Amino acid sequence: MTHSSQIMNSAARCFVRAWTFVLFCLPALTQEKPSSRLLTADEVMQRVVQMNELRAKAIDDYSSVRTYHLESRGLSHEVADMVVRVDYKAPNTKEFTIVSESGSGTARKRVFKKLLEAEQESLEDDNQRRSAVTPENYTFRLLECSRTEADEFYVLDAQPRKTTKFLFQGRIWIDGNDFAITRVEGETAVSPSWWTLRTDFKRTYQKVDHFWLPESNESTTKVRIFGTANLTIKYGEYRINEASREQLAPSLQALSAVP
Repeated sequence: MTHSSQIMNSAARCFVRAWTFVLFCLPALTQEKPSSRLLTADEVMQRVVQMNELRAKAIDDYSSVRTYHLESRGLSHEVADMVVRVDYKAPNTKEFTIVSESGSGTARKRVFKKLLEAEQESLEDDNQRRSAVTPENYTFRLLECSRTEADEFYVLDAQPRKTTKFLFQGRIWIDGNDFAITRVEGETAVSPSWWTLRTDFKRTYQKVDHFWLPESNESTTKVRIFGTANLTIKYGEYRINEASREQLAPSLQALSAVP
């Protein structure tokens, strides 16, 4: 096996495992009124979980377009790009259509294609449960809260209750009006393999038709001997089914009853 193949194989294992947990995180619906007092970390996360459950019931299907870019530097320099259309249908189906691809064939096969396979597997109920950002999987600590008349944001420290490949350690940013996770930064709880020294990541969300959906993923992986690999995923061109929008009203009414 060539050095390039070893790099791509190591990066593939790393990226697939490093991004497993973020692929499972469900976007939340929005809430229309801010909380009247400063909440504790546990109270914030309880409301986030409630919002995620409402979102799962409200959305029927949507489509989006993603762009993947991978660049690794070390004993060799590999670059690859891919554009993918994604069609989601509730409750657990995603169809991926490759629009275009270029660059390293090894990277596209060993990293991009494996990521798509892992994302499909992530929709399974057991995998979602093991990787969800919930009090069952993490302990949370309030680090910061900022408030204005219109906005409220919480920053929480998140530490995994178990050291597994499905979880991470780091910080999460939460919109206190919508109780939606808007940003996550950290590192994987365990190294995916001996080859991987460390994987750091950052994920952001965007608000689309009252839903918070992925906006970007960025990860940097330091691979033993072979150097550093950077992966970027950009999400856009969201189209949400009209039926999903119609289901928002009763969901938001139910949320308004939460104390």
